[in-house]
Amino acid sequence: MFVDGSWRGPLFELWREKVESEFVFRGMSAKDLRDPLDPSIDPFRPVKPRLFELIEVLERLVGAGLRFDVREEHFGQKYVSDLGVILLWTRRDLNNSGIDFTSSYCDACEYADCYQGSQLKENFKYITDHLPSRESDPVVQAHMTEREWSLVSEINNWISEESTGHRSIVVWVRRSCPAFDRDPRCLPVGSFDFFSSKILDALKDRGLPCTRDTANQVLPKEDDGFTVRLCRALNKEDIERIEEVTLQKVTEARRSRTSA
Repeated sequence: MFVDGSWRGPLFELWREKVESEFVFRGMSAKDLRDPLDPSIDPFRPVKPRLFELIEVLERLVGAGLRFDVREEHFGQKYVSDLGVILLWTRRDLNNSGIDFTSSYCDACEYADCYQGSQLKENFKYITDHLPSRESDPVVQAHMTEREWSLVSEINNWISEESTGHRSIVVWVRRSCPAFDRDPRCLPVGSFDFFSSKILDALKDRGLPCTRDTANQVLPKEDDGFTVRLCRALNKEDIERIEEVTLQKVTEARRSRTSA
């Protein structure tokens, strides 16, 4: 379908507009910024078996009927999520290797504002801080052992350890960075060769010709706030910008998003 090479012009223009000229963002703690930023380094590895053990305890409580909301607030925006949903997300994130980036600057700022710049730590901190206040709940009384309460305390102590050098930052990386070339999804990221190969595959699967309009059809909507997973090391020289998160920047970004 695309053997004559006529696709290169339309796709190159689209890549230059949607990829080379745009950014993805990572909200994180400055203390976790290494050179390179390597997704094979897992900060949760030493305690991961205990985290999964706690998740199993919490899943059992939810299954037995425990109602427990996980709450957080970032720059005046409040979020409330059911514990069962949080556990699904948490189990997924612990099982997946890679470092997530997003197309939403606001989302990256709020992620960076999590406890120690980590959504996982934010979730475990909230749960282990607040679950003891539910000790008298009949479901908790019936389904938690003394050993499991010790596990809650152990995880809380590990999460709560003070870590020096923490500052909430957002990392800007051009979408065209070749470090994104291993993301398996058809997203507007990566080198031109990678980007065009994913677009062509998607068009072929749908039986569509290669034009600028059809290529746009297989790209995700920008308001989806899609997540890009970094699966190979990102050198610091490939980072376009590193900036501290401030309320002023978040407010300006929210206004810009609302008016767009």
